Amino acid sequence: MFRLRRGSGDFHFHVTDSQGLPHLTLTVYACRADRYHSPATVKAYLRHLLAFFSWAGQDETVKRQHWDLLGNTGQVRAVLEHFLTTQLHCTLFFARDLSGEDIRKVQVTWGKAHRINHLLAALRSFYQLLISMQLYSHLHPLDLPQAKNMIAEIRLQHLDDFVRIHQRPPMPSDSGIDHWRPLRLSSSYYRIKDNQWIPEYLDDPELMGHVLASGEQFGWKLQDIALVRILFDTGCRIHEACALTMHDWKVSDFRNMFMSLSKGSRGKRVKNIIITDKTQKVLLRYIRNDRPELLPYLNGRTALPPENVHRLPIFCTKRGHPLTADNFRRYRWTPVLAAAGLKIRTHQVRHWFVTMALNEIHHSAVSEADLLQKRSALQVLMGWRSDMLPAYDQARQRHDLPLLANAIHTYIEDKQLEAQAACDVPDDKESLGSLMLKEMLEGKL
Repeated sequence: MFRLRRGSGDFHFHVTDSQGLPHLTLTVYACRADRYHSPATVKAYLRHLLAFFSWAGQDETVKRQHWDLLGNTGQVRAVLEHFLTTQLHCTLFFARDLSGEDIRKVQVTWGKAHRINHLLAALRSFYQLLISMQLYSHLHPLDLPQAKNMIAEIRLQHLDDFVRIHQRPPMPSDSGIDHWRPLRLSSSYYRIKDNQWIPEYLDDPELMGHVLASGEQFGWKLQDIALVRILFDTGCRIHEACALTMHDWKVSDFRNMFMSLSKGSRGKRVKNIIITDKTQKVLLRYIRNDRPELLPYLNGRTALPPENVHRLPIFCTKRGHPLTADNFRRYRWTPVLAAAGLKIRTHQVRHWFVTMALNEIHHSAVSEADLLQKRSALQVLMGWRSDMLPAYDQARQRHDLPLLANAIHTYIEDKQLEAQAACDVPDDKESLGSLMLKEMLEGKL
């Protein structure tokens, strides 16, 4: 059983086994992975790695086969496939990649695909770091080197085609001029089979009222209410809302819009977060009551310091540290909603916002062109680099299936009743056969 402990000196973390002995490679990863990932990502990856390594160290089959997670590629894949099939109840299929190499398709039969995706991503990151630091001398067990070369050639050809057609290289994605982006191709040895993301469909207009009423009943403060109202007003991600600063708000002169960072924006402000007037009033009341040190910036008496010198977060913890998404979910959101009997995750608010927006767009659109224009505007508002709305359309269709089935059943039942009524009505008009039989009998008489 491996555990993560605080350290000192060059290694801020130590990973130890059940006997307190250090594990070198896991310790190196815990201390050096932040060069490539955010602290939250490193924390999540470590959680999966420690659980996986702990299981591998205790499993009888792994011990009997002498499989080693620091051994060659075949041994690592054998351990992982044994874990996927016995612990996560997955089914593995043989397949071929674009390069012609063998790959494995992972069919999720129990549990959730995102857990497997996170485990595979953690292992890819772990071995990539070890290889870069020359602590793992074999080929990457979760990668296909030939596929990587082919993908690089395909992407280069894709870029050359754009340059040949437009006579210039593509503009940066945040310019809004070109919607070109490098092709997303995978060189992974393991691929999730039929891994199609479907968002949740939440169309309850009263959801926001229920959540806010629960917060007021069970002790939310002005900061919590302001933050939750921002989530419902904008559909932004929880970490985007928690990370808002006075510099983000300054672009609208502290009115009802923020210009913030977005997922994958690489540190650039590319996303508009537009709040309602009521939320703005709650936010201003929160600052006056709980963050008076920010009032000089709001009133214009003091200029904002350079952002690279001093960031001024809007939302903070009791100790004055910037509020994180994990802190808000763990100590403010989950306890209150659990006490109120509501099982709602913060990210479901984002699905709720998009659902309500799509309902309004499809209801108010006066033409096909108007519908397309409004859907495109929603994509920009949400900060999506690619069109995610078809996934929500599929969710809407699935949500409407019971209504469609009920309408079909009603139609069938009505037609059956009409047919039954037609059969029960006596036919007053004699048939041709009856007339012929009557005429023949009369002739004989």
